[in-house]
Amino acid sequence: MEDLESSRESSPLLTRSARTRRRSWWPFGSDLDHDSHWFNVDDEFLDKAEEDEWDNTCYDIKQITSWRAFGMVKGCAWDNPSILHCMVNSAIVSTLSSLLVFFKGDLVLFTPDSVQQLGVFLSRFVSLLLGFFLAQSMNWWHRCVREFLKLLDSVRSMQMQMTALGVRKDRADTIGRYGVMSAWLLHFHLTLDSEDGQGDVDLKDMWKKLDMVRPSICLPKEKVMLSQYPEPYALLWTWVASLVGRMAVDSEIPAMASPTYGRILDLVSNAFSSIREVRALYAVKVPFIYLHTLAVLVHVNNILNAVSFGLTLGSAFTQSVEIEDEEVEPIRMSSRRRVKVWTMLCMQFCFSMIAPMLYLALLEVCVCISQPFRYKDARIPAVRLIRALEEDLKNAAAVADRPPDWEKPMFKVP
Repeated sequence: MEDLESSRESSPLLTRSARTRRRSWWPFGSDLDHDSHWFNVDDEFLDKAEEDEWDNTCYDIKQITSWRAFGMVKGCAWDNPSILHCMVNSAIVSTLSSLLVFFKGDLVLFTPDSVQQLGVFLSRFVSLLLGFFLAQSMNWWHRCVREFLKLLDSVRSMQMQMTALGVRKDRADTIGRYGVMSAWLLHFHLTLDSEDGQGDVDLKDMWKKLDMVRPSICLPKEKVMLSQYPEPYALLWTWVASLVGRMAVDSEIPAMASPTYGRILDLVSNAFSSIREVRALYAVKVPFIYLHTLAVLVHVNNILNAVSFGLTLGSAFTQSVEIEDEEVEPIRMSSRRRVKVWTMLCMQFCFSMIAPMLYLALLEVCVCISQPFRYKDARIPAVRLIRALEEDLKNAAAVADRPPDWEKPMFKVP
């Protein structure tokens, strides 16, 4: 008998497969058959996608303030092929300019100082325009994240309202399911729009992605109706409003003239407004004339500084090489003079080659931040946020089903 009791105590409550299996976005409820039919699916695909996707908001801020920031290459502005290509092009321009001065110095009609002064003049305008663009891009990014979080908070608040009123479980689950599905569809729609680059999204690809991560979140008849429209994530909240009105008519929640009903509709309206705001912030880009002019100024500034460094480099080589000619007495440069020339070249390299690359890096940062769903280096971590919403809904529902010392509320007594 004691061996039987000890074996019971030592045996795990759950099998290994049950413990290691990840449950889906809605793994709770009293109806086990309903749960097993709808929501018990593995999240291995989504886990892998979340691991492969670079989350630009998860980093150790302590390393940023130290010299270890130089070793943080992944996700930084320098981890971009376009900047490397521009650096190579600038090096080619500088090399050609230096060879022209070295072999055909008589053909050069301007001095390195004049070209450098023109580059300094352009740098002032570039720095001013980049400052405005960076501030505007960061403002857009924060507004887009804020509105997306407001959408998710509206789903949480709707669940709290349904819990406080004791709404039937199937009604509350439907509202929560529509809210989560709206967030997933909005994320996939904006991501596919960014990857396409043409502003046209194939709705089949959007629904295909939804079926891959949450295959049972949408009923077949709902999918048939929603797939006919280009923005189903917004229309889902129309269904939520209609369902709330139906519950008010059936006296499952307070009447339409009550403040509680108005509060619930405010949550629906806030969610719909957040969707429209996120969509507008993404769709309305920086005017082409502004961004094109800024990009041209940045590249022209790089070219002028590269030419200036090339002329300076060619002149330095010309002065450092000993002149050997029958009619001209050889000119020998002293070691002190040679060190001074090379020091001047190093300083000129910093001013003419490195500094313009910083402007190019800032331009790259501004462009990435201004498109929060297009570039992975500045992409909003929507997958992590939506999964956190699902976890919050699951935990809140589990706690609401089992109050500690009182019975669950119920507005409409059966």
